[in-house]
Amino acid sequence: MNSVRRLISAALIAAVFVFNGCIDSPDDIEDPNVQLQKDVAAIDSYLTSNFIGALKDPSGIRIEITKLGNKLPARTVNSTVDVDYVGKFFPDGAVFDQGNVTGTLKSYITGWQIALTKLPVGTQARLYVPSGWAYGTTAQNGIPANSILQFDVEFNSSALSESEKNLMKTDTTAISKYIKDNNITNVVKDTTGISYVITQQGSGPAITWFAKVNFKITYRLLANPTNVVASVTQTPSESFHSRPVDFIQGIMIALQKMTEGGKATVYIPSGLGFGANGATDSNGSQVIGSNANLIVDLEVLDVQ
Repeated sequence: MNSVRRLISAALIAAVFVFNGCIDSPDDIEDPNVQLQKDVAAIDSYLTSNFIGALKDPSGIRIEITKLGNKLPARTVNSTVDVDYVGKFFPDGAVFDQGNVTGTLKSYITGWQIALTKLPVGTQARLYVPSGWAYGTTAQNGIPANSILQFDVEFNSSALSESEKNLMKTDTTAISKYIKDNNITNVVKDTTGISYVITQQGSGPAITWFAKVNFKITYRLLANPTNVVASVTQTPSESFHSRPVDFIQGIMIALQKMTEGGKATVYIPSGLGFGANGATDSNGSQVIGSNANLIVDLEVLDVQ
């Protein structure tokens, strides 16, 4: 357990070093993208050879779920998580660390940050983590450089930071006022913080955490509801699976309230939206500002 905490800072520095390329690397360190591809190929080959079914994340992380939780994943890397874990070398499974940790998600390796913002709380899973999302090019306390790692995790809980709680309260108050002022009816106020109106009931299959969904999204801002800032059709592909867990949490939640053929208007607090970073379009122009509450129209075309 102590080694995980000791390695935290080095791990995050290594991840930035590997994927941002901001620092000149020695000639004997392999290109990070090549290393990532090699790691992913090794993981996928192992899973196939051993007939192991695992979710494929676009990052390259693979997730073998043994028990699926039913509560929201960690909101952001500022959320506090409680995780039981066993860290093992890949592929022999030799244990290098184990225990329980409780802390802000940003304190842990990037592989955990990716996985625990997608896995529901209560999930038990094995994470196969490429080296760049673990400890990268720096050897650490018996873990060689460029080591693929696997973690058996039980995701016990996730809690918002105080600032996240305060922002959520402010945002949901603003959304409730907007709904009241505009006499919007048939609104469902979900316990997660979103509010939504089903404008057309679907008749097809329901949507689960990891279902592949073909759907349309139209984004507007609560502060300027008549202006459409973006409209996109999301279609599953090999490189992007278009699952609820691949989107902002407000959409992740809303999709699971819907069925194929359904339409809905969803009111999303900024903390369940794009948060402090906002969002840019394909040209790099900012289209959704920091901490913006959203109005999102969804139409589910197909559920795979």
